[in-house]
Parts: sequence; C-alpha cells; structure tokens
Amino acid sequence: MYFANPWGLLGLLALPTIVAIHLFQQRFPPLYVAGAHLWGAETRVTEAGRRRDRLPITATLLLELLAALLLTLALSEPRFGGLGEVAHIVAVLDDSASMQSRTGQQSSPRDQAVEDLERRVAATGRSTVLTLILTGPQPTLLGRRSMSVDEMRAALADWSPGATRHDFQPAWDEATQLVGEEGQFVFLTDDIPENLDALPRQMEVASFGRPQQNIAISAARWTFDSASGTGQIFLRISNYGSDPADVVVTGTRGEQKVFEKSLSINSGDEVPLETEVPGGLRRLTITATSRTDGLAADNSVTLIEPRVRSVTIAVTLPEDSIELRRTERVLQALPEVQLGQVESAELQITSATNLPGDNPERWWLGIGPINPNPAIKKQAIDLLGPYLIEKQNPLMSGVVLDGVVWGGVQASDLNLTPLISSGRLPLLSRLNGTTTVAYLMNIDFARSNLGDSPDWPIFIANLVTARRDALPGLRRWNYRLNEIVRLRLDPAETEASEELLLVSPDGSTRTLVRDRNQLVEISRFTLPGVYEIREGETLHGTFAANFFDPEESDVGSLSSGEFVPPREFEATKLQLDNPYSWLMILAILLMLGTLLTDWFVLRPRRGRAVGEPLSRA
Repeated sequence: MYFANPWGLLGLLALPTIVAIHLFQQRFPPLYVAGAHLWGAETRVTEAGRRRDRLPITATLLLELLAALLLTLALSEPRFGGLGEVAHIVAVLDDSASMQSRTGQQSSPRDQAVEDLERRVAATGRSTVLTLILTGPQPTLLGRRSMSVDEMRAALADWSPGATRHDFQPAWDEATQLVGEEGQFVFLTDDIPENLDALPRQMEVASFGRPQQNIAISAARWTFDSASGTGQIFLRISNYGSDPADVVVTGTRGEQKVFEKSLSINSGDEVPLETEVPGGLRRLTITATSRTDGLAADNSVTLIEPRVRSVTIAVTLPEDSIELRRTERVLQALPEVQLGQVESAELQITSATNLPGDNPERWWLGIGPINPNPAIKKQAIDLLGPYLIEKQNPLMSGVVLDGVVWGGVQASDLNLTPLISSGRLPLLSRLNGTTTVAYLMNIDFARSNLGDSPDWPIFIANLVTARRDALPGLRRWNYRLNEIVRLRLDPAETEASEELLLVSPDGSTRTLVRDRNQLVEISRFTLPGVYEIREGETLHGTFAANFFDPEESDVGSLSSGEFVPPREFEATKLQLDNPYSWLMILAILLMLGTLLTDWFVLRPRRGRAVGEPLSRA
C-alpha cells in the first residue's frame, strides 16, 4: 500500500486537535435554581478556569474524529498493490512487404508475429491493453492506443504489410517515447537487425523470417506511338533466388489475354522483355508467376495507357536564318510536337527583338541579337567561356557548352535571371516582369557554333519537355510507390469551392492541396493499384502505383531469432482512469454525513425556561 498524495496525511494532525478540544472544556456560567434537590447528579459544577477533564467518549467526538479521518484518506489517495493498473504491451510491427513472404503452406512472418502477440497477451492476462505501431517513412498506429484484446484482433485481421524498404528508426523512437526510459517494447520483424548496438536499449526483437526464393517484376514501362497507334511494353524480370526459375509473364485487360511470354532466368539474373500491344487498351495488368516464388507483392503490376500530350509550337524566326534552320531540324526529331500558328501555340520561338506581352498560357523563347542595330551588333563580343550554368534548372539538364563559342553578346539592362552567364554578362536568362514564361538568349547565331553543338538539341528538348509538363493534366500515368506525382489542373475544369480528393485502390479518400497555379503534388501513397483524382463529379486524372523495390524483393537472406536487451526493464504498465475518484467521492459523502449527524447531536433542543412551572393548569 502507498499514498499517491502523501501530503494529504497532514490531515491526521486534526485528530489530536479534536481530542484536545474535548479534553479542555470551558466552564459554563452558574445557573441558580429554586431547588437543587430536583437536579440530582446534575448539580455538579465545574470550577472556573480551564482544566483537563476525563475524556468523555461521546457521539460528537466519535463523529468528528471519523470525519477528519475520512477527509485525510480522501486527500492522500491510498493505493493498494496494482489496483488500477493493467499490463500494456507496446509492439512495433515491421510493415515491409517481405513480412508476407511464404512458400507453399508455410506461415508468413506476419502470421507468426500475430501468434507471438497472442502468446504475450495470454501470459499477461485478458485485461492487457496493446499499442501497435507500424513502421514506415511516417509511423502510424494500427488501431488506436491502448486497445483491448478484442480490438487488437480486429486490427490485426486487416493488417497487410506491403511497404517498400524503409527506415525503422522513426517507429522505434515513437515507441521509446511511449514506454519511457524504463519501460520495454518489442519489435516484430522478419530479419534481425545487423547493428545490435544501435538498437534502442529497452527494445526486444523477435524475428520470424525464413530465406525464400523469389522472382519479381523489377521495372515496367508503357509507351505509346500516336503515329502508328500502338504501344510498347518494356519489362525487367529479376530472379532473387538461389535457384534458376521458369517464369510465365502474362498481360491481361480484364478477362482478355493480351500477351504471354515464357522465360528461364538464372539465379541472380534479370531478363528484359519488350512486346508490342495494340492501342486503346487503357489499362493492363501484368503478372509474373513461378512455381517457387516466395513473395506475391512484386509479381503483379498495373499500367495505365499513356495519353498523347502534344505541344504546339509556333516558330517565327527570320526566314533563311541560321537559327531557324537549326531549330526546325531539332523540332522535327522530337516526338509529340506539332507546329502551329501563334494564336494556338503553347510555345513560341521567335526573335528577341520583340519582347512578349502578358500571356500565362504561352511560353516564349527569344533568340538574339537583342538589338538588330548594325552599330550595336558590331560592338557585341564573342565568348569562349568559362560559362556559369544553373544546373538546378531543368532546362540545363545535360547542357555542358564544351567548346561552344557564344557570339554576339550585347549589354542589356533588362530584368533578367541568368541560367547561363559569363562574368557579369547574362547569356540565357529568364525574363522577369511578365506573366509569360519567357526566356531570352543573348546570342547571334551567325557568330556562334551553338547550333552545331549537341547542347542545342538538348536545350530545345528540355524546353519542350518543361512546356509539356506544365500543360494541364498528369505528367505521367505510371509510378513507383511513394514517388511524387504532379498534376496541373485545368482552370476551365476546376472549381475552387469543390474539395479535391485522392481516391485510393481500397476506396479510401484524402484531401489534396492545390497551389495558386493549380499545381498539385501527391506523395505518401503506399497501396499498389490505381488511384483517381476527383473534384466532385469531375475526374481529373487516373494513375497507377506499383511495387518496384529490389532490396525488399530480395528475401533470400531473411532470418529468425530474438534479441533481448542486456539488462532487464520493467514491464510496461498503464494507469487506467483513476478508480479512486469514486472512492474519494464516497469518502467525502461519508464525511458530510458524519458532520450532519454531529450537528444533529449537538443542535440545541427547546427546553423549559427558568421559572416556568412544571405544569400548566
């Protein structure tokens, strides 16, 4: 037994105080009566002054002592053993896909982890509560904190590990905060961590993995040729097992079989597979099956047929100019590009002499000379480098300018942000002060060899790709799990008042946030399958997320065993809602009852007044 509030025991000092009050009584004033013989034994009178009398055991004394004792107990909150505490099992569950690995009738590590929790509950009693933490880039609770045993079983019934390889430390940290410095928790996994010294000191590890054979679709891509109306499927099938494997790869659209290929893959090898498929399939499910496969998560992918996202480009460079010929030659080689008029163009490539107006729907590239005045052109300089290139900008990806002569550079007082510069001279810059996405090239192609270098087609291709990515809609339709998906909403098809939702393969939804440019970035999707982006009744896009993770697919090194902390920690206990609250209320009620009873005993009763006759006629 112990007291939660020991300071409440100071209330015991009231007990001797009450006794002292009853020991030392004040003498009552003398009362003169006509006949003392009528009072009998009650004629004894206490002498004046204070003196200690024999303690009278009266009802009021007992009631006052009882009230003080009850108040003291209520304030000090006594505790008896483990009353109000239950065993609290805190478990971190490995949510990796490899927890589902199994061959034939074997139990998966996930199933054995569930059985282990049942054994721990049986050892601690039916009243045990549990908190289950799932590992992941952002740890999550399975169920709720401090679940009952029945709630645990319901939560575990829906648990289906499927995450790619990730760090376990965030989940361990959360469990450590939950149990405190002296509590203990368990990590249920399929492989003993290599560096045991780096584990939390109060963490027990129980591993249930077994080495398995496994084949996987480690890469998948679908391209579409709008000219021929056909698509190409590119696959890579990997064998992570220790034995050769015979694999059958099948592509289906609903119940329709589109293709089927048989492969033989040696241990540790991977085989590329390419096949042509007709257009208009819209969605394709590809599966790879093998007799000895040990992990199902990486055997199937769903691909969405890519859509054509053509970029309309208006080229209005001077006739017979070098820059016109070099630009048209590059554009003819790029896919999904069509030439058009300025009014319908999404990108205009023109002379830098006429700066663009404000048009956020049309990008602009101006090629110099900036000032066509012959005198100004004569003063321009030619540069051979060195060049400072802003490599963080996507337009500069792959651009090196090795051996490039940048000729005809003029001084400029425009508001520019350089992408390529030499000293203080901007060579290729973003033009500021306009809503148009505009780039200005400070160059004279007649004095430069840029058009003949590999950097010119690379730059034009990067520019067209950036413009295509900025068009409304999804940039791509097939992704890896947890890859970032970017979508630009079409202003003509969206309403800011409607909630933008991501619909997961299991039907669950979450709200998406759009920026002021109607750009949406989606991350943290962990379920493989097809996702939809909806705004009310409007479907803005559909994309597929698939499991591609060579590290997680390699289940040949899984192990079983356990690791117990070197020193023993206290079993984690959980304090339930204070069971003493009702005891305190009861004690207070009893105390009030004793005080009322005491008042009833001491209350004055109406007696016969002095001189009043004993009887009335």
